[in-house]
Amino acid sequence: MALGNSTPVISVDLPYDNFNVELRGDDIVSREMQLHRSDTELRGSALGGTVKLELKPDKATGVIGGRPVNLKLRKQGDTLFAEGGFFDGPVTLRFSPKNLHVYVNQCTYDLKATENEGWYEGPRSCTSKLLPPVRVFVPPELLARGSAEQAALLLFTLGSGR
Repeated sequence: MALGNSTPVISVDLPYDNFNVELRGDDIVSREMQLHRSDTELRGSALGGTVKLELKPDKATGVIGGRPVNLKLRKQGDTLFAEGGFFDGPVTLRFSPKNLHVYVNQCTYDLKATENEGWYEGPRSCTSKLLPPVRVFVPPELLARGSAEQAALLLFTLGSGR
């Protein structure tokens, strides 16, 4: 998905809210996030705090608002796995072309790929089962970035969904 000016976005549709995270080259911008990326780090602000993350192929470490981040990453086939501490507690992420499973901020997202390329849909544990499912669009531009950046941006994005 891209905005009118063809800026790629991660799009999140929640039952009572929706928002986009714009991938503007080396800048990542949303209402909750203003980050700048380099080859080895993300810096800026997100989740109400200052961010400084070091990105490596098998881990992301650093701080968000003075709280430690220690994510361990691994790829198995076409699936990215991440687990560890992120901002305010433990997280897990399993991301593949078929599934997006995330536990962040005491909320589990269990999303499956839809027929529309890049879209994932399904329930989250912190929303009533009577409400519509969560929908998330992951643009191809995110897939071109390193594993640590993919994991961090998905965790930032879904961690900011209330």
